Amino acid sequence: MRLSIIMPVYNVSKWLGRCVASVRNQGLTADDYEIVAVNDGSTDDSMEVLAAFRAEEEKSGEPIAPWVIINQENKGLSAARNAGLKAAHGTYVWFVDTDDYLVPGCLKGLLEKAESLRLDALCFGLQLVHENGDIQPYPIADRSEGRVMKGEEFMLKVDMPPAAWAALYRRGYLQSNDLKFAVGLLHEDQEFTPRAYFKARRIAFDPTVAYNYMQRDGSIMKSANPKKSYDMLEICQRLWDFAMENTQIESSIRYLFINRISFLFSQALSNFCRCGIKDFPGDEKKLPYYPLSINQYLNKKERYKYKLINIGVHLYLGLYSKFVTTDTSAIPGSKLRMRP
Repeated sequence: MRLSIIMPVYNVSKWLGRCVASVRNQGLTADDYEIVAVNDGSTDDSMEVLAAFRAEEEKSGEPIAPWVIINQENKGLSAARNAGLKAAHGTYVWFVDTDDYLVPGCLKGLLEKAESLRLDALCFGLQLVHENGDIQPYPIADRSEGRVMKGEEFMLKVDMPPAAWAALYRRGYLQSNDLKFAVGLLHEDQEFTPRAYFKARRIAFDPTVAYNYMQRDGSIMKSANPKKSYDMLEICQRLWDFAMENTQIESSIRYLFINRISFLFSQALSNFCRCGIKDFPGDEKKLPYYPLSINQYLNKKERYKYKLINIGVHLYLGLYSKFVTTDTSAIPGSKLRMRP
């Protein structure tokens, strides 16, 4: 088995058929791949939609790549991806979100490239698709010159978004490095992806546009929710711990991690404001990455913003709150998990 497509399923009946159809439209043979669908406690008719799709496939009489169906109580996207990875059989895996879909015919060439170069991970291009049908190119700064690199160099050469679906991964590589998704966190990709890229011994970028990333109102990415901020702060701490353990002092890659942490911290503050929270729920001076680093790798806007945050988090929250609309539907979150 060359490839496992891992698809978490949670209340996505509106988009599920389109996603599965795009996976089937890739020019692979039935022996090349499998679909691992993890039903994460859906309460809509997602599984009925999936069953109807499978019935139509069987009725066609054509050879069909096998399905692996996993049913579990709702545990979140991270747990669903972890369950899919555990059940997968393919040499490579691709985590595909079921409200997104693939560009037709993109996968065969990408898989062949990953195999021929013996890659731990192969990243590729994407595009944003809006609900009105508009398609927006997503620019990726690529200075890799098509070379196979170690993860540290790759992260400095290719500016990939920290999304789980933005790469094909060799399953054995993920397993041998115990690369899993942190269960219970929103924005779990932000914690998983930097580690997965960094640890790779052979990773490359292919400019082929392969993934249609849907931009939906009301999605987790766009909604205001205090839990997002608390989870971002937890991810900041995890990335800090990883960077301190795995990178050299004053190295470019350490600054890359530190600047990613600073960005997430600023996003957490912004989301607090959108939720109507104007006081930072903790003591920022106890955070190991505060005050935020002002270094040569930041652009002018980032320098200005981080300097303002360093003057005072409460001041920044107060100023920012004057320019945003509070989301009154936001759900109260848990207390900030501060570490000693």
